[in-house]
Amino acid sequence: MMLAAADLGIGTGHSPAGDRQRAREILGVPDDHVVAFPLGVGCRAGRATRRVTKPDRRPFDGVVHRDRW
Repeated sequence: MMLAAADLGIGTGHSPAGDRQRAREILGVPDDHVVAFPLGVGCRAGRATRRVTKPDRRPFDGVVHRDRW
C-alpha cells in the first residue's frame, strides 16, 4: 500500500499499535481482526508529494516468493 501510494504522489506513515485492544475500539475494528500497524495516508498541506515516475526497485519476482524461497 505504501509503494502504491508513493507512486500516486501520496504520503504514508506507519506505526505499531501499542495497545491493540484500544486501537480496535477507537477504529471500530471487529474483535476477530488484529490492528498491528495502522497506516496513515494523505498529502502534505500546501505541497503534494512528488509522484514516482521511474522507481528504482528490484523486479517484483525478485522480492516476492511463492511456495519457495
